[in-house]
Amino acid sequence: MGKKEETAMEKYIEEHGYNTVHSALANYIEDNPDKLDLLYESNFVKEPDDAELSSIEIIRTENVRTSGDIISADVIVCAEIEIEETVRRNRETDGVQQWFRVKCEISTDAITDIKIKSVEIYSR
Repeated sequence: MGKKEETAMEKYIEEHGYNTVHSALANYIEDNPDKLDLLYESNFVKEPDDAELSSIEIIRTENVRTSGDIISADVIVCAEIEIEETVRRNRETDGVQQWFRVKCEISTDAITDIKIKSVEIYSR
C-alpha cells in the first residue's frame, strides 16, 4: 500500500504554512503540557510538567470551505513531542506522538498569509 496522494490544500500548507503551523503547535504544547492526551503513550512520564515540540507531519486537511475571500481549513497534524516530569528529584523524559487539529484561515487577497484560529487535540 503506497502513500496517499496529497491534496492541493495539503501541498499549499506544506509549502507556505508549515512554519506557521509548527510555531502555533510549539506554543500550544509548551503552554499546555498538562492538556496533552498521553494516557497510553508514555511508559515513563505520567503527568508531564514540561513539553517541547520536536517535529510535525501534516497528515491531511479537513473541512476546507470558502466564504467570500477567506479559505478555512482544519489541518490534522501528527506531532513528535519530548515530555518531562520530575519524580522524587529524578527527571523522567520520553518522546511521544500526539495528533492535533489546527484551524487555519487564508485570505485570497494575501494568499501567503496563513492565520491560525485555534489548536486542539485531535481524537482519531
